[in-house]
Amino acid sequence: MKPIFTKVLQVGVVVKDLDQTMKVYADKYRIGPWAVYEFNQDTVADMSVGGKRMDYAMRLAVADIGGVQWELIEPLDEISDYARFLKEYGEGIHHVALDTVSYESALEFCKKNGLGPVQYGYWGKNFHYDYRDTRDDMKCIVELYGPEESFKWPEPVAVYPEKPMQGKTIFTKVLQVGVVVKDLDQAMKVYADKYEIGPWAVYEFNQDTVADMSVGGKRMDYAMRLAVADIGGVQWELIEPLDEISDYARFLKEYGEGIHHVALDTVSYESALEFCKKNGLGLVQYGYWGKNFHYDYRDTRDDMKCIVELYGPEESFKWPEPVAVYPN
Repeated sequence: MKPIFTKVLQVGVVVKDLDQTMKVYADKYRIGPWAVYEFNQDTVADMSVGGKRMDYAMRLAVADIGGVQWELIEPLDEISDYARFLKEYGEGIHHVALDTVSYESALEFCKKNGLGPVQYGYWGKNFHYDYRDTRDDMKCIVELYGPEESFKWPEPVAVYPEKPMQGKTIFTKVLQVGVVVKDLDQAMKVYADKYEIGPWAVYEFNQDTVADMSVGGKRMDYAMRLAVADIGGVQWELIEPLDEISDYARFLKEYGEGIHHVALDTVSYESALEFCKKNGLGLVQYGYWGKNFHYDYRDTRDDMKCIVELYGPEESFKWPEPVAVYPN
């Protein structure tokens, strides 16, 4: 079998104020330009939530980060799943859109495996967007794209900024999606055996393998097991905290299993640190792995509505041998 999901297409972030958030992304981080669209009963047909026919409304804006679409969504009512997410969790990453061999084959897979609809719409009479309930399995919502042959991105209702972007973006590419789980072995098994995503390389991070650990800028050791695999050039990471100290444990306690962070590439780790210092983006969590790799989570939650991880590999860094691989 081939994996049902072949590529990361989009990271979807629910926000309270689209205009303000879009402005911060563009003006502070140089991410953009943003194309703005309005989704409502006049622009989208056959809307449904939880499999039940009902209209809802939202404004959204899309931009590109190194070939992955970044979407900001402001719900305009209390009906949509975006509104449910905002009420339950606050602003944050609502879903990830993953490419498939075909929309039809993905629908067949979902039907066969009982992956029910979370939300659906038929936009512009030639584009199906279809959120599936993969939360039990993948610990996040996955969106399916169903563009028909005639689909072309329509003219947006607005663009921000209106003039050409000035300066270079600090973040150049989506490197990783990091998901916190309760049981790494079980989650990894489902990803591999059910979705054909893998193989998974397993690592143990603790005071014996990582130096200078800190949480919230304070020096303290923590421990986790993690596994990484590839989805179309973007690393997918599953993380099981092994104590109550790490930010992963904090996230799991507050929100349950789900997407904890996104790792974004930068021109250099040093230039990213300078940007963070200049803009007051404090440390969420840090470690120096294997004496040649800095992993560095920054508090971009107020601005970007998610945690961003910075990579700081030194020239000598090579991925070490994992402690295990699944499947063998």
